Amino acid sequence: MAQISLSLPDGNSRSYDAGITPAQVAADISTSLAKKAISATVNGKHWDLQWPVDTDADIAIHTMKDEAQANELVRHDLAHIMARAVQEIWPDTKVTIGPVIDNGWYYDFDRAEPFTPEDLG
Repeated sequence: MAQISLSLPDGNSRSYDAGITPAQVAADISTSLAKKAISATVNGKHWDLQWPVDTDADIAIHTMKDEAQANELVRHDLAHIMARAVQEIWPDTKVTIGPVIDNGWYYDFDRAEPFTPEDLG
C-alpha cells in the first residue's frame, strides 16, 4: 500500500498507509486524543473522523477544547437535524439555505403557509 505523509499542527510529520482515517491518526497519537476527537481538518477542509485520507496532507484533530471548531461542528449538525425534522413533520416544506454564522445558525424554508408560534412550540 502507498505511504502518505501527514503534517501535524506541531510541525511533526508522520507516515501512514494511504486510506488511514483521522480517527486512526488520533489513536496513533494518543488514546486520550482518540477518545476526545470530534472532527478533523485536512488541508484546511472539515473532515469526518471516518473519512479516509489518501494523499499527503496537513491534518489537525479537533476536540471540544477547540471551541471555534467545536461550535461550528455542533451548529452545522444542529442545522441539519432541524431541517430533517421540519421535512418529516411538514413533508412539502422545501429546505433552502442553512449556514452556520458567528453566533449560531439558521435555516430558511419555503412552504405555502408561514410557521406559527404553535408550530414551533
